[in-house]
Amino acid sequence: MAVSLALNQPVKLVITVVEKFGRPCGPLWLALLLALSSMGCAAGRSVGDAESLGSARRVFLVRHTEREWDGEDPPLTAVGEARAQALAATLRDAGVTAIITTQWRRTRDTAKPLAGLLRITPEVVPVHEGKALENIREVAAAVRRHKDETVLVVGHITVTRVIAALGGPDLPTICENVFSDLFLYTPAAGEDGLVRLRYGAPEDISRICR
Repeated sequence: MAVSLALNQPVKLVITVVEKFGRPCGPLWLALLLALSSMGCAAGRSVGDAESLGSARRVFLVRHTEREWDGEDPPLTAVGEARAQALAATLRDAGVTAIITTQWRRTRDTAKPLAGLLRITPEVVPVHEGKALENIREVAAAVRRHKDETVLVVGHITVTRVIAALGGPDLPTICENVFSDLFLYTPAAGEDGLVRLRYGAPEDISRICR
């Protein structure tokens, strides 16, 4: 199938392809995606948007992987550990230079394989009960401090709200039983800069959560 597109539309094209074929994101697919998103950045938003231009170049966002349900700060399950390894394999060549997590073990352990591989010490931005909005703002501020870098944010079901805080579209929170979402947001492209992918083992996801 031949597709024609303007240079300021590559991210939209990738979104269409991903939604149509539903393919999980692997290293080669991600390399193509990053190349296309860079093209979109160059031709996209006006230079006058200081908030976006003063932010990271690219932001990957995921929810923590599968975890145990018992205890105040439970570890990942075996399935969750395998998905964390899959995240590291997917992003190892994506140019990640900074990682942001919360204080909870499930986010730190999700980031651990990639952090170890890249020798990055994750930045911890705490989230406290009843103060999710404050955490979202603080995470967005932390991302903006990494100007022109590629940042991975590992959060909770509310991690999608960070995208809106950075100038992207306002998405619903992630469904409780979904762990395979991988978001790539390019702040300089504004609301057109978001791509939603999946990584790791496939999940049986209901239509309402897709």
